[in-house]
Amino acid sequence: MPASWLTALNTALPYVESLAKHALPVFRQRKQAREATDASQQQLAELQSAVTDNAEHVRELALQLQQALGALEQAGVELAAAQRRQRWWSAAGLLLALLATVLAAYALWR
Repeated sequence: MPASWLTALNTALPYVESLAKHALPVFRQRKQAREATDASQQQLAELQSAVTDNAEHVRELALQLQQALGALEQAGVELAAAQRRQRWWSAAGLLLALLATVLAAYALWR
């Protein structure tokens, strides 16, 4: 009886090898597909984390930009007021210079 099993095994062995050559890649592909799915899920989680971090940074930058624009606007208002004061003092100085010129001319003609 053991000889019959041995004969059957020897007869089936070339077919088992052929079958294994064709069947094993299918199982490997399933494993690789599962690993690829796991890797894709991990990459997706990493990307979601990166997007969340980027959104937080963008929000912080927007707040800083808003504060900077507010400071620039305030500086513009202060500069406009300073220019108005300077213009007024320049006009007053010009009027005093004209008055002094008129008085000097009057004094010379007299």
